[in-house]
Amino acid sequence: MTALLVGVTFIALGVAGALAFYVLRLSRDNRERHEARAAVLAERLVGEPRLPAPTETFDLPHHEAPVSRPALFADADATPASGSRWLLAAGAVVVLLALGGIYLFNRAGTTAAASQGPAPIELTSLRHERAGESLVITGVVHNPGRGSAHEDLVAVVFTFDAAGTYLTSGRAGLDFRRLPPGEESPFSITLPAAAGVARYRVSFRTDAAVVPHVDRRNQPAPTDRGAQQ
Repeated sequence: MTALLVGVTFIALGVAGALAFYVLRLSRDNRERHEARAAVLAERLVGEPRLPAPTETFDLPHHEAPVSRPALFADADATPASGSRWLLAAGAVVVLLALGGIYLFNRAGTTAAASQGPAPIELTSLRHERAGESLVITGVVHNPGRGSAHEDLVAVVFTFDAAGTYLTSGRAGLDFRRLPPGEESPFSITLPAAAGVARYRVSFRTDAAVVPHVDRRNQPAPTDRGAQQ
């Protein structure tokens, strides 16, 4: 993302610099043309002979053609000046569009990163065993590299019968008190008097709130009436 922003910035600056150079060159050529025409006019005015004041007035014949003089100040300069203004406006638009694109791109990237937030923890293993009427649930939870560090994380189990009715719950802290990003920790929860348990659900929380998690188990779900997440 940083390389793209830098590239767009340099392209915009290059285009603006090229347009500015072209406009300056047009302005210089225009000024030189004005100076050349002014010099020609001055030379003609100085070199033209002056006639003595007439003592009598004469009417010129109507058939004489008027003396034509070259147009020293033609309208040819209007086009370069207008073109310069348009080029300046185009350069300003290009720079503004480039800066606006950089701002929007950077804002979109920041918003996307903020909306994603820390990655949830991952349940990578979950098993259960029956010991008489007790049910022992064990598992492993992993904190991915993009996750945030957790302390005093607790695994919570809710149990249900075959009809989906809630029965009881149990909890136990992870074996490792601190779970930084990139690390994992096992946990074990024992539920006494769990003969009627047909299903269970696992979640994780701290004293303040529930911690989101995703199921990353590779092994298939249990097939007996023990439980499922």
